[in-house]
Amino acid sequence: MASGTFRPLAFLSAFLLFLPALASAQGIVFFEGSWDEALEAARKQDKILFVDAYATWCGPCKRMAKDVFTTREAGEYFNKYFINVKLDMERGDGLTFREKYPVSAFPTLFFIAPDGEVVHRHVGALDTEALLRTGRFALGKADDSGELAKRYEAGERDPELILKYVSALNKTGKPSLKVANEYLRNRRQPGSETDLRILLEASVEADSRVFELMLEQRAAVERVAGAEAVAERIEAACRATSAKAIEFNVEDLHRQAVAVMKQQLPARAFDFELDATLAFHRRSGQVGAYVKAAQAVSKARAKTDPVGVSKVAEALFTDRKSDKAAVNAAAEIAAQAARHASSWEPGMTLAQILKFQGKRKEALRAAKEARERAADPNMQLYIDAFIQDI
Repeated sequence: MASGTFRPLAFLSAFLLFLPALASAQGIVFFEGSWDEALEAARKQDKILFVDAYATWCGPCKRMAKDVFTTREAGEYFNKYFINVKLDMERGDGLTFREKYPVSAFPTLFFIAPDGEVVHRHVGALDTEALLRTGRFALGKADDSGELAKRYEAGERDPELILKYVSALNKTGKPSLKVANEYLRNRRQPGSETDLRILLEASVEADSRVFELMLEQRAAVERVAGAEAVAERIEAACRATSAKAIEFNVEDLHRQAVAVMKQQLPARAFDFELDATLAFHRRSGQVGAYVKAAQAVSKARAKTDPVGVSKVAEALFTDRKSDKAAVNAAAEIAAQAARHASSWEPGMTLAQILKFQGKRKEALRAAKEARERAADPNMQLYIDAFIQDI
């Protein structure tokens, strides 16, 4: 599969297939420091600030903090492209912030340029996919790749221009490999600091020549950008290649991404392989492989992340209701999650699958146990209705 055929929007759709297995992964990392320090960091890194303007009593704010900001897909996108800031609008820096940026409802989500100008503002809570769309929209409004493209097409090849151009293309989800390849092809040995930063910025896919070249120069790139930045880029590139494998149903690409992770980031490879294999076989049409991948996730995470594992069970059940073996496997996975859960979700997932299987007594028992763990009155009512229906 040629790297140039990769489509960013298709990548997002494929990447969302990872969601059931990522509940325990890192989400958005918010800046620790004052608002003035965040602005300075944005200027130094040439990044837009994403500001969650919230109130402690706001229910939708709490839900976003719990269910949206904590997801891995939100973290990977926002940590890469924004300086993320949470500000309580009723105290501290939030009071000062409101003097310049009025807030009339919560949450209000701001995207602010390093010079302090508002790029985009959204009032109200969003789910993860909508938050990603909003982030892409904000980056698009600040997109300067068009002006950089004119300079590039006019023949300008200054390394700093190339770095800015590749970065601008990446920020807005536009292909950047062609630009990077053309520049690096004329460099006998990428050795300057800017060349090394171009290598890192352009390594967006693990199945590309630029990525291979970056790995060859990894020690030098780490000296310039830091080991953690390189590790994050390697993992992101592997996820992009894995998502492309899902999109085009090419198992060799999936295996390549897993192999690179094992070689380059062995400490992260196990979790990566679990998630990537599950996502790939969810789309591949290989039911047996899908079941096996889901069982592997359950074995590794049922004790530490029962809610995430119950989501894997729910996805398997929903995807393969017509396959008896898959439904049985989903029930076993849900039961494993429920045994280790302290919240209601795994128990209700199990109850729903058992009800579908016609096991009404077992479904009733699972639902009653979930009811005991539910603190939200609305959820208690929902579970009561389910029990009554049985």
